[in-house]
Amino acid sequence: MTRMDSRRSRPTRMGLPITIVVGVIVGLFGLLLLILAYTPVAYGNVALIARFGGLTGQVFGPGLHWRAPFIDRAVVIPTVVQSYETSDDPGASNSDYRDYPVTAQTIDGQQISIKYTVLFRIPPTAAVQIVQNVGRPPEVVENVVKAHSRNLARLWAQNHTAEDLYSGEGIFEYEDAVREALEKEFEDYGVFLDDFLVRKVDFDEEYIRAIEQQQIAQEAIETARYQSEAAEYEKASQIRLAEADAERTKLLAQADAERTRLLAIAEAEQTKLMAAADAERQRLLADSEAYSIQARGEVLQDFPDLVQWEFVRNLESVQWGILPGDGLTPLIPLPSFEGQTEASSLPELPGQGESPSGSE
Repeated sequence: MTRMDSRRSRPTRMGLPITIVVGVIVGLFGLLLLILAYTPVAYGNVALIARFGGLTGQVFGPGLHWRAPFIDRAVVIPTVVQSYETSDDPGASNSDYRDYPVTAQTIDGQQISIKYTVLFRIPPTAAVQIVQNVGRPPEVVENVVKAHSRNLARLWAQNHTAEDLYSGEGIFEYEDAVREALEKEFEDYGVFLDDFLVRKVDFDEEYIRAIEQQQIAQEAIETARYQSEAAEYEKASQIRLAEADAERTKLLAQADAERTRLLAIAEAEQTKLMAAADAERQRLLADSEAYSIQARGEVLQDFPDLVQWEFVRNLESVQWGILPGDGLTPLIPLPSFEGQTEASSLPELPGQGESPSGSE
């Protein structure tokens, strides 16, 4: 064994050979290089590669990437929507970046406090430009979002009256105007504006009381106007009701007159019909009587003995008679015909005494 081989196999103070220790160190160093070269990027973020203090322009999206260890450094930039919010109690807010409200003055000199929220994000394609020109998200918020939003919120409030911002219609115009102006400012830096939202505008207590009194007075005026209009409506309603009653009375009178006229026509028609019916009845009775007389005449002509029979039949209830002639007693008693059968007093008609067989 040579002298050099004896050195390599010389044990360390812990009793391990030097070759084993060196191998372990080399393995740990290689593992460290592997870990440093392994660059995972979570969703909603991008990683910018910085080399010796400058950005290379390389952008890693979400996923697993490799970079040169000890040379390249990954700068993670969130690309999701972030929020900047102003409120009375910033510590109680859940926004990404919090601040106090903006104080402004309206065109009519009223002091107001504006609470709003800005929703923005850093596009992945503009991340390198934004980081190089502005900085990371905290610098973007401070130098772009905060500076421009607070300035524009204050300036555009001076174009509106306090009443416009208090009533509700003007607040939408104000919000749209600030959103449009803020979007143009953000474009210059590459920052994308998602929305500008006015949450609340606070007014001075005295102004609020004055507005409330004004609204109360306005409501009283509206109430009086409504009552006046209601009275006019009631008056017009009464007039229309009176006109309707008069028209109803007129129509009823016309209906009664028409009914009376129709009843008179019907009554006249009925009288006319009854007269015609009576005339027809008299005509029929006369025709019947004439026919009866004609029939009796024909019977008497065929049977002349019926005249004597009729004369005798009519004398059944006569007790006295008047006989004309000179020298005769004018009143004579007539014999009673009671007890005599009708057959004995009647003259026999031709054929009456014939037997049923036709023999005499």
